[in-house]
Amino acid sequence: MAPQPTRTSTWRSRALTGLAGFSVLALTACGTGSGSGGDGPAAGGASGAAASDAPATEPAVSVAPAADTTMVNPVDPVTVTADQGRLTDVSVVSDEGVEASGDMSEDETTWTSTKPLDFDAAYTVTYSAENNGRTSEGTSAFSTVDAAHEMDVRMNVRDGGTYGVWQIVEFDFSEPIQNKDEIEQAVSVNGGGDQDGAFRWYSDTKLRYRPAEPWAPDSKVKVAIELLGKDVGNGMIGNENQTVNFTTGPEHRAYVDNNTKTLVAFENGRKTGEWPVTLGNPDWPSTTGKKVIIEQAESYEFKPSSLNLSPGDPHYYEPFNASNVARLTWSGEFIHQALPSAMPVLGYANISHGCVGMPPEGAKYIFDTFRPGDMVEVVNTDYPQADPDDGFGDWNIPFDKYSDENWHGNW
Repeated sequence: MAPQPTRTSTWRSRALTGLAGFSVLALTACGTGSGSGGDGPAAGGASGAAASDAPATEPAVSVAPAADTTMVNPVDPVTVTADQGRLTDVSVVSDEGVEASGDMSEDETTWTSTKPLDFDAAYTVTYSAENNGRTSEGTSAFSTVDAAHEMDVRMNVRDGGTYGVWQIVEFDFSEPIQNKDEIEQAVSVNGGGDQDGAFRWYSDTKLRYRPAEPWAPDSKVKVAIELLGKDVGNGMIGNENQTVNFTTGPEHRAYVDNNTKTLVAFENGRKTGEWPVTLGNPDWPSTTGKKVIIEQAESYEFKPSSLNLSPGDPHYYEPFNASNVARLTWSGEFIHQALPSAMPVLGYANISHGCVGMPPEGAKYIFDTFRPGDMVEVVNTDYPQADPDDGFGDWNIPFDKYSDENWHGNW
């Protein structure tokens, strides 16, 4: 298709045509005889005026990110734009040979990438454009955020896992977080009773979430965190989104009372068993408060070195393998089957290094029936609580104080 006349050339054409008409009328009125015809010189001169076509120009093509840009956020779209004509070809390919997907606009002047790019990758953009037979071709290169500036996250709940209703959700980040509010907003929690929840930061890299009340028994919980491309501060960029779906089991809860030296177990509020126990001795008393089971093992090796005890120390003990173990704190409190030497004092005296020692049938019941996320509450040892992050002691914090990192309880 020939280019349309410009506004100026159109105006000039109409002006000349008007003048031609005026000349014909004038000659007809003033001339005499047969010489006054429409084939005179004036008519011929008017028909000879015509607009001239504007010459085609090469399309100019712009690329974003600009050439040689580094540390490009992989979620930022790549755009290639022609100022006129149309784009005839666009490709964005990484140094690993992976081609980015993209869409062309309806007028074929803009190409936009449609999916996030790879981290720590160099990309080459190749393009061509055409405008009325005039063409432009070119390349442009850029690179994305390098590996040293990637930030990832690890959650303490496993996709498809089953946990107790007291389970705390923890996010451990590989880099310190400056934009904490933005990270909290990136988290969504659904199910488990769909109740209010709150966050608590234990450090710049550790965030926890808990519901106001325990999760609903036998329910489904979905936890998602949208970190991909998020700037968390110090130039660190989140490199992934994560979604975890887990289920809860029945409500299991155990009460350990130092006054009676017993453990009483409940399931969904119904008492299911009671056993005598031994707790921490006066030099190594058991901490009090609500403690969530962290992990379990059918057999677990106990080493005195974990308590910085060496031969000759009055509290030293020979390494041994305990049976039917449930961990309560990272610092070393467990429920487990008591050693044979402790069996005679169960229910009467405390001789452990802070653990809850049980008879074989009681320890096996806890191991077989309880799971991570179930609650064990210890009372009346006249000793403070463990720090809430020494395990999952978050339930010792009132819900309305949970997000206040400066609030301090009995620990």
